[in-house]
Amino acid sequence: MLDGAVDHLIHNVLPSASDYSAAEGSLSEAYAFDPTFTGWEEAARNAKRHAAHLAIAIDGLTDRSTKELALSKTAIRASIDALCVWPGTVFPRQGCIERVRGVANAYKHENLSDPTLPIASANDVLVVALGYGLESFGVGKFGGLEVIVRDKSGEHWKFLGDAPVAVAAWFRFLSTHGATVPNGPYHAFGVQLHPPP
Repeated sequence: MLDGAVDHLIHNVLPSASDYSAAEGSLSEAYAFDPTFTGWEEAARNAKRHAAHLAIAIDGLTDRSTKELALSKTAIRASIDALCVWPGTVFPRQGCIERVRGVANAYKHENLSDPTLPIASANDVLVVALGYGLESFGVGKFGGLEVIVRDKSGEHWKFLGDAPVAVAAWFRFLSTHGATVPNGPYHAFGVQLHPPP
């Protein structure tokens, strides 16, 4: 049971997470080398693209689990949302899975008409310096540019915060629903995602 979802998580989601993490690293290097827009523009586009690819891969877990568990997408997303805590803690990251879904859909459709999504368009996926004190300590980069999601209320969220939380939540969801997850540990973004540290 859930073999398709586990296979997708291990062989598509985790490599996409690695690619996105590397793209964020390249963005930091480009910005440090030349902080003018032309110096880091291509690296920013690359980071946004890899963030979107990761979001699509994560969102694909819902479809696979829906088929294998005979549950609705809404029920699965609600279950995942309840599991969205920073790895190794009990601190919730509310709205995380919906922001990831929003990034995936914005990459595919540009302008979004689904009122359940927390963002309105691809223009809400930004590469900016969020600044200090606007996210929890230790989330994302300590400074410089990174992929940010601006929700409909105008609040900004680091995708480097949402991505590891969403992937770790999927590991927990699949494990609690009887899936056989190959021995780990699994790491991404400098944190252990599974098993919980």
